[in-house]
Amino acid sequence: MYKTKVNLKRIISVILLLSLTVFALISSSCQTAGNSNSPTSAQSADQNQQQSQSEEQTTMPEFTPVSGTDYGGYDFRILGYDGQAAGTWQIAAISEIMAEQETGEPINDAIYKRNQQVESLYNITFDIVPVTYPNRGDFATKFTKAVLAGDDTFDAAFMLGYSLPAALSKNNMAYDLKTIPALDLTKSWWDQNSVKSLSIGGKLNAVVGDVNLYSASAPIVIYANKQIMQDYSVGDLYQMVRDGKWTWDVLYDIAKQTTKDLDGDGKITKDDQVGLFTQTAYLQNAVNSAGELITTKNNEDIPVLSQDLDKTAAIVSKVVPILKDSNTSIVGDTITGYNNAYFDFVMPKFRDGGIMFLMQQLMMSFELRSMDADFAILPFPKYDETQTNYGAVTSTYWDTYTVIPATCTDTERTGNILQAMGYYSQQYVTPAYFDVTVTNKIARDTDSLDMLDIIMSNRQYDLSYLYDWGGINEMFVNIMSSGNADTFMSQLEKNQPVIDAAIQKTLYELQQN
Repeated sequence: MYKTKVNLKRIISVILLLSLTVFALISSSCQTAGNSNSPTSAQSADQNQQQSQSEEQTTMPEFTPVSGTDYGGYDFRILGYDGQAAGTWQIAAISEIMAEQETGEPINDAIYKRNQQVESLYNITFDIVPVTYPNRGDFATKFTKAVLAGDDTFDAAFMLGYSLPAALSKNNMAYDLKTIPALDLTKSWWDQNSVKSLSIGGKLNAVVGDVNLYSASAPIVIYANKQIMQDYSVGDLYQMVRDGKWTWDVLYDIAKQTTKDLDGDGKITKDDQVGLFTQTAYLQNAVNSAGELITTKNNEDIPVLSQDLDKTAAIVSKVVPILKDSNTSIVGDTITGYNNAYFDFVMPKFRDGGIMFLMQQLMMSFELRSMDADFAILPFPKYDETQTNYGAVTSTYWDTYTVIPATCTDTERTGNILQAMGYYSQQYVTPAYFDVTVTNKIARDTDSLDMLDIIMSNRQYDLSYLYDWGGINEMFVNIMSSGNADTFMSQLEKNQPVIDAAIQKTLYELQQN
């Protein structure tokens, strides 16, 4: 999990303990030199030695390389994004796998440093089986083609979430990661929420970790325009989040307060100052971020349609009127006349103070920073203040998952290398990503860094969203588009046979592995 502040505390603790150890050893040495025959001095030295050993045990690093392992220059190949996209989102020009050289760009250089560490550690080289954005379909195509042919084309894959169901749709396509002893999934560089949520029938074919940089860019967040916050004295939203009071009702009240009819025509359009810009797909994200899953898992870890959907229906009933309120909100899907409405219209409008709240993926912060927009990053609101934690959902169009294909010839080697990649990604890549995300040309927004800790630590994984069983995702989009929140239960009941059949098909395929 992404615990940058925790890691920083750990580093500080190690430094302090090492300092105490050095001081104790120096003190012991001085006492022994002054009276080498003194029982008290000898006892003190022994106590200091025991204290030092205890401190060393306490500060043992979480990652321990496999001693004496040399893979003889092995070419470790990963299927994933190559970072060769041009003229599009900045994140698409970054590969989470490869960095040829240091360029001064923080994330690139962190990936380069990580790779150098792992290559030196185990005597390997990294290589990539490339997919170039936006050719998302290439993930499933290249994965299935290689595995079905029995070709050892790549050792691991950082699979796009959107392509994951298709890639695993045949029997025996990927290893159960839990069966690989070298891959310790309890380590902090693996998102424990993904370990728990993504298993099916006790088997885990995919997991998210610090190696999956794109998954760090994919959470849907709320951007708040700081200039409007100041102009309308909306208060400290960061503290509101910390106090657990950031709810949909609060967002709605502020959105109404900060909406303004600029042209005086009596209606709110995209050309006015709007309280909220959203998308139809975010209704489902609102449900999941409130901790509700359409498919839960039974005692045998088998996904089933939730039998308690009253809370989900209540969330839909609350959120749809907020997102669809034409006096306050604009749905981005309705904006036409642009090659990319968000890139060409929405972001400049947000930068220039025309939008209070903007719902989008975290990767958009790259673009907003380069535009010098002054904004806050906030998690999705709670349903109400009784909700325990803020939840976050990652877009399957951008997030990536670590998968080991069934054609991998040496899972111990692959596990060892992925462990090292995970550790050094946590040390170098994740902090670099966070820093770029929250830093502009003027200042570093440490409050947003706190928000990122909350977001990354509470990512939710709903298998029904990932696998889209029975067209569940489209069902939510249709409810949002129509504004008919009261049809949720009836539509779900109507689609239940199709959903159940789709779950059983997925279960059959994955359980054959």
